[in-house]
Amino acid sequence: MKLLILTMTLLLSGCVIYPINKTLQPDAEILVTDVEGNPIQDAWVYLISSSYPYGFEQTRRVDKTSYRGEASFPEMKEWRTESLMIQGSNVFFWNWCVVKAGFETHSTVWSSGQDFQPQYNVILTPGKSTPCPEEPNKIGCGL
Repeated sequence: MKLLILTMTLLLSGCVIYPINKTLQPDAEILVTDVEGNPIQDAWVYLISSSYPYGFEQTRRVDKTSYRGEASFPEMKEWRTESLMIQGSNVFFWNWCVVKAGFETHSTVWSSGQDFQPQYNVILTPGKSTPCPEEPNKIGCGL
């Protein structure tokens, strides 16, 4: 009976720690073309991984498109320990950013309500390119 009470107390307090094989970056591919459907070579493609509960950027991977306008990113997983506490686990989310001189920068970074697409097609339009957005300013604690 004491063991049952102890187990229930631990469960209710959120002190249960468990291992999880967390996806830090999904297996992802992108195809970059111009408005006429021609592949764009040597565009810089960024796959940006962030996580909640705080929404901070975790990693920023980069690849250049091939002559076929393609870039790919391998899946990255890591064993971690998490707990049932309110902020005891990380939920990862991802964004794309594509930069090529002579074309407008395409970015899903910091878009709200947009689901990540691991197989993504981008049509770049002629215009001024800008750098990919940086992580929004962190608020509080001097960050």
